[in-house]
Amino acid sequence: MKITENKKFLCQIILPENPTLREKFAADELKKYIQKISCAEFGEMSGCEKRILIGGPERNKAAKEIITKEKFNEIVPGPEGFLIYSKENVLLLAGSNDAMERGTVYAVYEFLERFLGCSLAVYSKQGVDAGEFIPQTDIIEIKDINYVKSCADVPYRTAIVQYDSWVSDPNHELNGQFISWLCKNRYNRILTWASIYEGYKINGMLEEANKRGIVFSVGHHESTQLFLPPEGNKYFPEKYYETHPEYYKLLPDGTRHFMKKGDYNGQFILCARNEEGIKTVAKNIISWLEKNPQADTICLWPNDGNSTYCMCSECQKYSKTANYTYFVDSVARLVNSVKPQVKIDQIAYGDILDCESEKISSSVIIDEATWHSCGLRKVGKPDGSCLNGTVYEDVILKWKNSGAEVVYYDYLMGNYGAFQKWMPVADEMQAICKRFCEKGIKGLGTQFETFNMWNNVFNYYTYGRTAYDTALSLADNMERFCKIFGSASEIIKEIILYGENIVDGQCDIEKSSTYLIKNIDLSKVYTLYEKALETAETKLARNNVRLMRMVFRYSHLKVEKDQNPENDNGEIYYMSEKFNSYLSGKEGYGIAICDKDCIKGNFEPDYWYAFE
Repeated sequence: MKITENKKFLCQIILPENPTLREKFAADELKKYIQKISCAEFGEMSGCEKRILIGGPERNKAAKEIITKEKFNEIVPGPEGFLIYSKENVLLLAGSNDAMERGTVYAVYEFLERFLGCSLAVYSKQGVDAGEFIPQTDIIEIKDINYVKSCADVPYRTAIVQYDSWVSDPNHELNGQFISWLCKNRYNRILTWASIYEGYKINGMLEEANKRGIVFSVGHHESTQLFLPPEGNKYFPEKYYETHPEYYKLLPDGTRHFMKKGDYNGQFILCARNEEGIKTVAKNIISWLEKNPQADTICLWPNDGNSTYCMCSECQKYSKTANYTYFVDSVARLVNSVKPQVKIDQIAYGDILDCESEKISSSVIIDEATWHSCGLRKVGKPDGSCLNGTVYEDVILKWKNSGAEVVYYDYLMGNYGAFQKWMPVADEMQAICKRFCEKGIKGLGTQFETFNMWNNVFNYYTYGRTAYDTALSLADNMERFCKIFGSASEIIKEIILYGENIVDGQCDIEKSSTYLIKNIDLSKVYTLYEKALETAETKLARNNVRLMRMVFRYSHLKVEKDQNPENDNGEIYYMSEKFNSYLSGKEGYGIAICDKDCIKGNFEPDYWYAFE
């Protein structure tokens, strides 16, 4: 079946009679990429015998000619599954019949990659020839296809969006590309601060997420300021600290804790056993959800730190963790009585990691960070044993056995102490994701910002793709990912595997990047990058090689500078000034250079910084 020829589109795209937002978006994305591949013009094609059908037989009458509703629902039960079917003069791209309709969008992206040869693995600065690989051909022709992905294997695939060290400007120039990337690479949720979510409502990013079926978990360390604001806010004008100081934790000096805006320390700052306070938070959450239907999970998180909990007589009868769990569970039960589909997210980490409750509502999600009071988890063993079978799994399964849903909060970017250096740990993803399926762990969210795409891009890419489809191997993911480097793809694969083999569970997340640089053959890697740049045949491939090499170069220089500050020749400063996306107000290239103490120096840029 020919789809384009001589720069003309040869098919009629048929949508359901009343297409949904995501069905229309799927059709638009298909047309956009077909045009990029072939430069085909779209004219009036009604009546054309060649047809592309968007949506399954439940929604699209034309699809009933291809497959019955009963058969379709049998082979694509979902959620998030899809069918790609082509025979003679028809192509069907249809997702499973679940509420968010992500499967239909995924069907389009899978068709573009698996059958048309695209790689949608990365993005970079707009206007620069870098990022996705789109093949160029005049004739797009496909053979018979019958490809089914019945459902997503791991249902919870989440980006934890933060922006700089604390909550900051949600209007980053790369936001649009970031949200697009999430969907293309099978992330289905954004967990973020209340203020970031509000910013997305204003700048259009919420709409961009919605048409891709991405939902939100909202609150983070701002949940108290949102749902029980001491000085009131636009949703809840009551100044609760004045009207109900007893809702906040009692301090040792007899006063009640007052949370200033922008202060995210003090851990859990509420009185966990004040029943009226619990009812007020639940009532306010229900009210807020009515105005914000795209959020289906509320994160009732404490602030960071390790502080004393409420000193009132009721709270003092219990431990810190027991009090926090009681509060979250009580709120969840009240919210669930009105909003049964909504979940309340409780974070578990540090000294509030261990489960001390025998029974918790199923409307609670336990978000267990891989950060015990004894430190972060180690990373990099291909058998997954840095997480599977560890104390973290023991704890999360105890939470699960109490009745809650459970997910991990992980750090595929390293963590802030690692300063965004390269940490190659994608090789453990398949074993970890398969373990999730075996143990009933819903999935994983990873700290992630728009600005550090390239620093650990293969980690992010591999998690999203493998969690969606655990049949994918490391080699499968590398094959599609490395198309972005053109003729240099085999060389970049060699570099990725070399790094993966060095990081093998020796260190925790914060230290693994430094361990890598200290134990890698720097000369070997730089030689391979030189060869890759020489081998790459297109601007896009060369620029993508430059970005991957810049991550390695930054990581190398950062480790050296931390050991010997006098060795700073200004190269890190140059990267930060010209390419960095780390700070608000700087679009950059999707790369994070986060060394605020680097000096200007006398560095003269060479061809590695001459982007085409």
